[in-house]
Amino acid sequence: MTNFAHTGDVQIDRTHNAAIRREIGDGFRIALNAERLPLTPRLASLLDRLAEVDRGEARSERLTP
Repeated sequence: MTNFAHTGDVQIDRTHNAAIRREIGDGFRIALNAERLPLTPRLASLLDRLAEVDRGEARSERLTP
């Protein structure tokens, strides 16, 4: 993994890192929901599949178009 740190960079702990990422994610969710378009059936099924994988309920089939 590439190390992008430079001398004098501020180091933050995991708690603050997670909080920053949550805030960025919240900002993206707000911005993207304002322009939300309906999902295509294919994209909706892929998102459902991704949720299954995250929950550990994944089937053994591949995510192919």
